[in-house]
Amino acid sequence: MPIRITDIAKALKVNAATVSRALNGQQGVSEEKRSQIIAYSKKMGYSPNALARSLITKHSKLIGIILPDLNSPYYAGIASGAGDYAVKHGYNLILCNSARSRETEKQNLQILARHRVDGIIIVSLSAVCSDLQEMSNLGIRVVQADNIISPRFSSVTNNNYLGAYVLIEHMIKCNWSKIACILGNSHTYTTKERYRAFLDVTKKYEISDNCNQIIYTDSTFDNGYKLTSTLLEKGADSIFCINDVVALGVLKFCQDNHIKVPHELKVAGYDDLDVSSMINIPLTTVHQHKHFLGYEAARQLISEIELGEESEKSSSVKIKLEPYLVARESCGENLLHWRQVCRNLFESNFLTDARAQSDRC
Repeated sequence: MPIRITDIAKALKVNAATVSRALNGQQGVSEEKRSQIIAYSKKMGYSPNALARSLITKHSKLIGIILPDLNSPYYAGIASGAGDYAVKHGYNLILCNSARSRETEKQNLQILARHRVDGIIIVSLSAVCSDLQEMSNLGIRVVQADNIISPRFSSVTNNNYLGAYVLIEHMIKCNWSKIACILGNSHTYTTKERYRAFLDVTKKYEISDNCNQIIYTDSTFDNGYKLTSTLLEKGADSIFCINDVVALGVLKFCQDNHIKVPHELKVAGYDDLDVSSMINIPLTTVHQHKHFLGYEAARQLISEIELGEESEKSSSVKIKLEPYLVARESCGENLLHWRQVCRNLFESNFLTDARAQSDRC
């Protein structure tokens, strides 16, 4: 049976309040008595009751993180980063999976509130401002990660517009003509920003007439696989996917149906998951900061928790991380490279012959 404060007090012939003050670094205890109590507590393996301590200190040293899909390597990377920062600063992380369900997500929030967490990092595809405000009214700090739900709360995101803009421009330069898109849920910040970039780039290159093949769906491998045939039937020769997981589903469909990538269909993903560089046709994608995004979200959350009431007086913080293009082979980059090599050889031979003709004349 675990040793309690009352057991320590009885053994050392002091009252329980003295033991509590000594263990919590409070005044009212001599240094000699404090040392004696701490030494005995360590000897007996005393472990403080976290819930009881939280009632006294008003801090549980717990933070929650809600993710849409624990099977996603991208979301797992965010959780890993948040956990690394939390542990370094004396906090424990409670991990919740909403499974892309609005009802499950609301249950996650209620469970975290019952566990008296100090704060929550939420990566949500369905939450609304009132969900976050409800937590705030309970004294629980909230930081949004990846998706922005409300400007009233701090957020840490990747620059989705910039990442998509650079990628789509790269795809066009790889001779894409009939571009299709498999995007995520239409109401999310991430999808809106990437679609906005898609429209701007295609307008810039005056190819918007070919950009009517847009499908919104849950961003899963299975949906990428299932929707590929639909887009091919509509004449698409290239597909921009909302993430690498969807793109891997597209590539799997191509493999199963003997469609050659990138000769017959070009494919691009988003996120730069580790597996994307290991497959037979390495995937062109955008590198997003996963681990660092979670790390920064935890840093911002814990900063607000420890500032207490002071953080309520300051405005919300918006942190935006910069992604970058990772060009590999799935958009036909190698084909373009060899075409350029052949063109250079041709031009070199042509000029040599022309010079020889000129010399003879």
